[in-house]
Amino acid sequence: GKTTVFSGPSGVGKSSMINLLLEDRRMETGSLSEKIKRGKNTTRHAEFFSLGEDSYVLDTPGFTSLFPPDISPENLRYFYPEFEEYRQSCRYNTCYHLGEKKQDCGVKQAVEKGEIAPERYESYKSLYQEIVEERKNY
Repeated sequence: GKTTVFSGPSGVGKSSMINLLLEDRRMETGSLSEKIKRGKNTTRHAEFFSLGEDSYVLDTPGFTSLFPPDISPENLRYFYPEFEEYRQSCRYNTCYHLGEKKQDCGVKQAVEKGEIAPERYESYKSLYQEIVEERKNY
């Protein structure tokens, strides 16, 4: 037999996938939050389901991110190695590649030229904001 665990961010469809596998049971599913565009943590505990023939699937609650809590907003930029060569072109040593004007930020210029993937830059901006918000709670 096998046991499979469904794990991932909130709202990506873990419970919906399990509903496709189950014949007689249905997991509760929810919609994405309009405000934050993420799942609403409909699954609140881990639960085993038998698929028959000594096989099981485990549904787990979602999570919002995977960043270690000890990363400061100021140091997050160093966790994006593709920013390194472009940081040298930033006008200010303290450039966080966020609120600065494009002409003052080498990273923003590299994103515009397609030298840094826009998805990576968006990930950076999102994580930066998430860390700032998380620190407000401490």
